[in-house]
Amino acid sequence: MTSYFAEVNFKTKNCLEDVDFAAPGKLAVANLNIDSELAGSKEISLWELSNYSAVEWWLMEYESKPDASNLEKVRGYLEAFHHLCELKNWERASKIIEINLDIPNNTELHNPLITWGYYREVIDLYSRLLGNLDPASDAVCFLGLGQVYHYLGSYDEAISYYKESLSRMLKIGDSLGVGKVAGSMANTYLAIREYELAISCYEECLVISQKTNDQESIGSTLGNIGTIYFALEKYNTAIDYAEQHFTIAEKIGDLEGIGIALTNWGNALFKLGHHLEAHKKFLRAREIFKQKGDRRSEALSLYNLATSFQADLGNLPLAIEYCDRALSIATELGIPLAKECQELKEQLLSKHNL
Repeated sequence: MTSYFAEVNFKTKNCLEDVDFAAPGKLAVANLNIDSELAGSKEISLWELSNYSAVEWWLMEYESKPDASNLEKVRGYLEAFHHLCELKNWERASKIIEINLDIPNNTELHNPLITWGYYREVIDLYSRLLGNLDPASDAVCFLGLGQVYHYLGSYDEAISYYKESLSRMLKIGDSLGVGKVAGSMANTYLAIREYELAISCYEECLVISQKTNDQESIGSTLGNIGTIYFALEKYNTAIDYAEQHFTIAEKIGDLEGIGIALTNWGNALFKLGHHLEAHKKFLRAREIFKQKGDRRSEALSLYNLATSFQADLGNLPLAIEYCDRALSIATELGIPLAKECQELKEQLLSKHNL
């Protein structure tokens, strides 16, 4: 079973079809105050004028097709961002990726882009802003880069970016930021089996979360600690932590947290031989991630479902189907899970052909 390393959660609206992605564009133009910029400028070149005009067009006029991908639905914001970067208007560019898409909790544009799996686009956004704003913004960009490279399986790069972020968070005295970096860094240490470093970072994150009474962070950190016990094959203890995470997430209505807790819970149950109970939790988790548009987590749930079906030889065809679907998503996202899916598929096909 593949354990779910619970990253910082990026929420998406329960029904993405209900989101009017273009709606914030007109408000963004007003907030950017481009007209006053042009009016107050004594000299402006035709090149500058064309770029500012492009920003307004992409924000005001661009419309995606009804069946477009999420990336195409937010294309107008990304194009406006890049035009502002060309103008070296970094403050206004940063406002673009902070646009609120009317998606609960972590609402800024760059967050759902990570959830949807557009990692390369996010790397481009953060990289263009680095070194061009204030230290706090750089700290956030380094954190975001670390998280994306973690998803891509580039763990050394992820840790390097986290260390840069942590250095800046400490300098500006952002304790909440320090907690976020510590939690993310712990996830990467866990992925490379540096368990002592992982637990140290999780404990630091938990202390900060408890001081600020951040229930969501407390829940996710408890869940993350449980994944260490899972890795150490202490499955009953892992279940205890997953249950604690689930209870907190359900109490505060953290749907993403519920999905993560169910996944971790299911993994531990599977290892203990409770395949049917594990299967039920994987199914519910998959429904949550699919509903929220979290493709990485959906792929992981499909992989786990395929593994749970593998335990019952009577369901090999369905296991192969789930594995194929997981492989397709993981391959498209370019995440390490693709390799595990391919290996599982070969095992399943071998058994199926016996």
